[in-house]
Amino acid sequence: MKTVEARLGIQMFLDCPECGYLIDLLQEEDTDGTSHNDDGNLLRQMFPDYGTNADFECDEVVCKSCKTEFNVRGLEW
Repeated sequence: MKTVEARLGIQMFLDCPECGYLIDLLQEEDTDGTSHNDDGNLLRQMFPDYGTNADFECDEVVCKSCKTEFNVRGLEW
């Protein structure tokens, strides 16, 4: 019998407040080349060791489509 490894895919979507472009915060291509999770910060906020993710935040996000810069506060499940 063969054994394989599973893959977990996580996406964190939001709409640009200026143009409505659908952005995945975990994809550098969507945030104009910036890795907002390079140190695991976003995923740690998404899955905190204790408490809730009510304090989720990500600053200085730039939309790939219209180049608008904005901050993110809150995470809807």
